Amino acid sequence: MAVTYNLKDREVSKLNNREWLVRKPDEALAAKIAKECALLPLTAKILINRELTDKKSVLAFLDKDSMPLYDPFLLKDMDKAVDRIKAAISQRERICIYGDYDVDGVTSTVMLYLYLCSKGVECEYFIPERISEGYGLSLPVIEKMKGKVDLIITVDTGVTAVAEAEYAKSVGIDMVITDHHSCREILPDAVAVVNPHREDSEYPFRNLAGVGVVFKLLCALEGNTDRILELYSDIIAVGTVADVMPIIDENRRITGIGLKRLAETDNLGLLALMRRAGIVKYGKRVKKITSATVGYVLAPRINAAGRIACASRAVELLLTKDNDEADAIAEELCEINKLRQATEQKIYEQAVEMIEERFLDDRFLVLSYDGWHQGVIGVVASKIAERYSRPCILFSLDGDTAKGSGRSIKGFSLMDALSSCGDLLIEYGGHELAAGLSIDGANIDAFREKLNEYATPILTASDSAVPLDVECVASFSDLTEKGIEELLLLEPFGLSNPQPVFVLRNAVLRDIVPLSQGKHVRFRITGYENGKNHSLNAVCFGVPFDSFAYCEGDICDLVFTADINEYMGARTPQLFIKEMKLSEKEQNDISVCNERFGMLLSGERYDGFENDIPDLAEFRNIFRYIRREAGHEGRNLSITSAVRTLAQGFEISVSHCKFKIILEVLSEQGLISVEYRKGGNSFFLKMQPSGGKINIDESPLLRAIRSGRQG
Repeated sequence: MAVTYNLKDREVSKLNNREWLVRKPDEALAAKIAKECALLPLTAKILINRELTDKKSVLAFLDKDSMPLYDPFLLKDMDKAVDRIKAAISQRERICIYGDYDVDGVTSTVMLYLYLCSKGVECEYFIPERISEGYGLSLPVIEKMKGKVDLIITVDTGVTAVAEAEYAKSVGIDMVITDHHSCREILPDAVAVVNPHREDSEYPFRNLAGVGVVFKLLCALEGNTDRILELYSDIIAVGTVADVMPIIDENRRITGIGLKRLAETDNLGLLALMRRAGIVKYGKRVKKITSATVGYVLAPRINAAGRIACASRAVELLLTKDNDEADAIAEELCEINKLRQATEQKIYEQAVEMIEERFLDDRFLVLSYDGWHQGVIGVVASKIAERYSRPCILFSLDGDTAKGSGRSIKGFSLMDALSSCGDLLIEYGGHELAAGLSIDGANIDAFREKLNEYATPILTASDSAVPLDVECVASFSDLTEKGIEELLLLEPFGLSNPQPVFVLRNAVLRDIVPLSQGKHVRFRITGYENGKNHSLNAVCFGVPFDSFAYCEGDICDLVFTADINEYMGARTPQLFIKEMKLSEKEQNDISVCNERFGMLLSGERYDGFENDIPDLAEFRNIFRYIRREAGHEGRNLSITSAVRTLAQGFEISVSHCKFKIILEVLSEQGLISVEYRKGGNSFFLKMQPSGGKINIDESPLLRAIRSGRQG
């Protein structure tokens, strides 16, 4: 259900390499869907963007319980896997679950372990350590299992382990492989290879997570899908969302059920993690459980174990039956996550510096550095890919070999790109948007060159703007409590069904204040619409208050997601700002101001330029205004808002250029200090101690401007 953007149905606006792709859904069709399905127009527009354009498809999408749950035996080799595992259960054979170190691998391991233990199986699990043992099956590990294990079941890994499967077979260990990663031409010689991406697969839905494949395996073993969902749907939802699977079709049904169960989970580890993360306080859930809760709160903490320490700690968290142990591990994972964040930030800053100095013209970014932590370079690669809108691979050098992690962008297959350079790689695996690989360090430059040769015809220069998909233009009247609550009908959000992002035009900024010791910014926005004044609260996370480029009274366009803030029993709509810029008129005003100011400095003339040169009375009036507004403590102001305030509140009419000239002259004469911010409209201004009277006519700057006026 891909959303496509055509030039005729989108509005494109660019600011600082962020390209806003604003959809324009058919208004008449939206009104029709809204009426037929008892929805608000804004919700109907989002559904149109999801290519749901008739009553039947809309109602089916909204009714998550109507989404299909396919017969697990449609998966190739599922019958063989079930027969072998049932034989192992009945014969009390020794089984080892071989997992992966990310959230998908951890949840897959936990779910299969719990199920097999419930059947009385002598079961163990093994998850490799990312740094010392690497991804996937390992011959030395299988060697250690010889004589101790009868059956290995892989989860979220194994589909490329041809040599490992052959060796296991040679030492008397059977193998059942369950995986969801891209398959190679040759599959491992195992008892069963269960993977929806097999070329010969007839399974109707290919986008199951690794935990989703294990879910289907358990459904086949148990013969009762409802029972498996009752037992494990919370764990399935965590793994599916964390692995960024498309939340459509079967995944929408599974994840919807799982998020409901997660809100009432009895898993002590998940409960402890939610307490430590502030989702649960004093035994009560204080925040909604959504896909965002999993993706941005729970998953990073679970993932941190495998990235920085050992993923087995995360498995132990989800398996424990002891509250104290659960709390201790949850606290440990939260601390590990803080270390992970700091490590990521350092690598990210180093990577950006390398790109800006050496690789800014590359269409495919390939970076390497000695000592980069292998556990976090994938996350950093994702951030780099998003920032530059280009696929990216980061390598950590360790001796002669480099291990890398890559992330791609929409529409560019990472696996196809790696296949084109396979002769330079030691090994690689993954899927369209993410992959892991290793290479001889001496080949990195050649690899970079070959990848760029492959990518350049596909990724043109027009792809250099980072896209930001926007559902549509919203109005204040759309953003009511009822309107935002209705958006929750579209949950769970995720890949292919993203959380809706909107744009609001011409919003006036009010009451700008810092949050969390200045790490974030909160403000109020106001607007006049349909004969009424409106007001909404907004938060801009990740933007330090000291570098916030806007001020009181600025008129802006905002790109945001919306939610309901619950505090002390009160429920109010709140916007979470993703991007913002001055409104089109404000941008035009400041652009004209800067252009004219530059022309006056150089002695050029333009029509009406005399009207932009201030007289003494105007200097006095503006100086009084500045002294009142800023004082010696200083204040953030902007040219556009100041000019508007002067006209509306003081009946002083000056052009933007004239106001800027007055600012610059007063600054030159030492009466004020002005520190401009990004864009040249917003500035920090404060009064300076006066050393006596100043003769404005003696200002060199004003003389230069006037000399142009005098020809």
